[in-house]
Amino acid sequence: MRLAILQQSYGRFGGAERLALSHYVEMRRVGRDVTFYYTGTMSQGWKERLEKEPIRNIPTAIVNRPKRMRLLFKFLEELKQYDKIIVHHHIEPVLAFYLSKILGDRIVWYSGSVFELAWEEIITGVDYRRISPTVRRTGGEYYGGLMAKMLLSDPFYGLTARVAKVVDVETVRGYGRIIANSFFLSKFLERVYRLGETPSVVYPAADPLLEQLASKSQAQEEDYMLVVGSLIPLKNVESMIRAAAHVRSSKIMVIGDGQEKSNLKDLASRLDVPMELRGMMNREEDLAQAYGGCKFLVHLSLYEPFGLTPVEAGLFSKPSIVTNHGGPPEVVVDGVTGYIVDPLDHRFIGSKMNALLDDSTLRHDMGKRARENMVKKFTLERSTSRLLEEVEK
Repeated sequence: MRLAILQQSYGRFGGAERLALSHYVEMRRVGRDVTFYYTGTMSQGWKERLEKEPIRNIPTAIVNRPKRMRLLFKFLEELKQYDKIIVHHHIEPVLAFYLSKILGDRIVWYSGSVFELAWEEIITGVDYRRISPTVRRTGGEYYGGLMAKMLLSDPFYGLTARVAKVVDVETVRGYGRIIANSFFLSKFLERVYRLGETPSVVYPAADPLLEQLASKSQAQEEDYMLVVGSLIPLKNVESMIRAAAHVRSSKIMVIGDGQEKSNLKDLASRLDVPMELRGMMNREEDLAQAYGGCKFLVHLSLYEPFGLTPVEAGLFSKPSIVTNHGGPPEVVVDGVTGYIVDPLDHRFIGSKMNALLDDSTLRHDMGKRARENMVKKFTLERSTSRLLEEVEK
């Protein structure tokens, strides 16, 4: 069976991108005939790893650059040679719609979330333009700056979201098969798209580059709690800061960037919470150092279909305090490998922080069990094998 994987980065290199690349590499390792199509940014570590791999480009900016249409037609002709095409997470919505109509039976969508611009009103109820730091830039790349500016402007945004929803529903219903990355997301997809059946679930796995670094890590534990994620309202770093105001010691280290950065700095200063903002870390070695040195991870998203950061922290033998809104409860065993909390209950979150900060034996025992859980349930071999199983049905 000939396979293709399609993935486009929406302005950043994060868990979805790392997972798509990881699945591709593992499929190649086990001898599958697979081609990877990718557009977007990539970390230096992955660039080096894939230096000799025949990665192919997905044509972009067709809408605002009609001369690129010939590239699109060439791309579509190429896709016809594959038995199955895995849309890994997301590709540009207009392209996804077109593919679902002409090659729908062959397409398997491995979903990491719904198309959030279209569905944000039922996810968080917050305007997606406030949540996504990259939507304007990505829109400009795909549709041209002027068109994107108009579509995302106040007079047109309501219509844009409604049309996006209609297009998204038609796209998804045209796919041959849908696979979710968590049981939470599986049920959510069934409800949102009225699928008539619950999609199968294939859990993600940690980046193998991070896994290698974790197995060799000699980092000494330092006095900080770790947050990894975009600084946007959805990731709810604000709750981390408010909870930390109830903690007797330790600082917060935040890895990520976004439009909430200045607001979060002001809040931390106002509540007298020591916080270090480290910005984006695209080097796996830097990320590994941060995981290896922390006492534990805190992940308090208001909505998270799966959440790879608790898996990554677990590889470094670190427990996690995670949100109960979404997929993270499928990763963390409450009271065993970390704690599951209401992401808005700041006092309760603070009490769990204090429990881990005050008791090094508890912290290290939980971290040890977290690693055991991750290497048992969330390995790349297991994830890829299950994905191939579902794709080849």
